[in-house]
Amino acid sequence: MECCWTKDDVVCGAEAEVRYSLPLCDEHLNVFYRGRTYTIRQSAAIHGVEAFPGYCYVVLLPDETVKIGYSNTESTLQQRMKRLRRDTEKEGPGFEVLAVMAGGCALEAVLHYRFENSRIPGKGERFEFSDDILDFLATVPRLSLDL
Repeated sequence: MECCWTKDDVVCGAEAEVRYSLPLCDEHLNVFYRGRTYTIRQSAAIHGVEAFPGYCYVVLLPDETVKIGYSNTESTLQQRMKRLRRDTEKEGPGFEVLAVMAGGCALEAVLHYRFENSRIPGKGERFEFSDDILDFLATVPRLSLDL
């Protein structure tokens, strides 16, 4: 399948997968995501991410990549952590919750944008475990939850 992204009436045409109901290549998936989350990031800049409900999490996976995601409630967060642990068991040991923070989808959008250069193409919300992420984790206030 070919990417449907167009600019100046020129179709990208690169190899693509259907994501968000559109055939998008990895490059244009990132462009689409940045545009889709722009309003959330702007609201977070004005109000602060702490004003948004839910939880944002940063998890180290067994393949030594980092997943940045969010859940709206503590119970859905606990369910998500159980599912991630179960889904990654076949990859081996190494699953570790690095941080859980207030801010839900707003903080997730901010962090995805902040670390977009570390995003692994075709892996969704997975990022390379970079020095930038380590530096961020060293300064972030974490919530203490039983996960």
